[in-house]
Amino acid sequence: MKKVKKILVIFSVLLFNISKAQQFCDKVTLLLSSSPNVDFTFDTFGKYLGGITENGVSQLKVTVDNSLTNNPDCRWNLVIYIDNSSNPVTPSDEWELLTPHSSSGTTPKINQLQIRVRNRCNTSTTGSGFFNANVLPGQPIVLISNTGITIPAGSCVTNVNGPGNYIKNYDEFTFDIDYRIAPGLSMRSGIYQLRLKYLLTEAL
Repeated sequence: MKKVKKILVIFSVLLFNISKAQQFCDKVTLLLSSSPNVDFTFDTFGKYLGGITENGVSQLKVTVDNSLTNNPDCRWNLVIYIDNSSNPVTPSDEWELLTPHSSSGTTPKINQLQIRVRNRCNTSTTGSGFFNANVLPGQPIVLISNTGITIPAGSCVTNVNGPGNYIKNYDEFTFDIDYRIAPGLSMRSGIYQLRLKYLLTEAL
């Protein structure tokens, strides 16, 4: 009898705006132009060993407006937070188990999820390749970092963080997100989930 292993991955976007009294920017906006849910189903040995890659299933569009105040301190940062459970018994480094299909095998670790964040200017600090989600819940994966230095739109270099938008500055303010999972044959059969929260804020 063929054993089916399924991982359900749920991605959600968290939008966050600093209150007006604290802003250097007039407005920051993050859009997700895709379905927030990605479903990985492992039902062959080839998929267990070779993994499944989902390219371009999520796209983030950033807008940081500073047209009214023109404050030189307006800059932004973009991070990912991973939420692995609403259940307190789930270990901090594991996926949340929703439905077990067997009692043998191991629960997948968070770092088995691989992420690639790309745009045409390669502005993400994570580079242009896949990386493992080697973080615990509550720790951010930094895509655009807060260094205290503004790199203006149009520079087309790593960590562009000045005002701009995905319409005028598409190559720097649009991020294509790819995901890959290769669980291996030792994974316990069942349905699991992770939630990824993308957070865009002013860099204060």
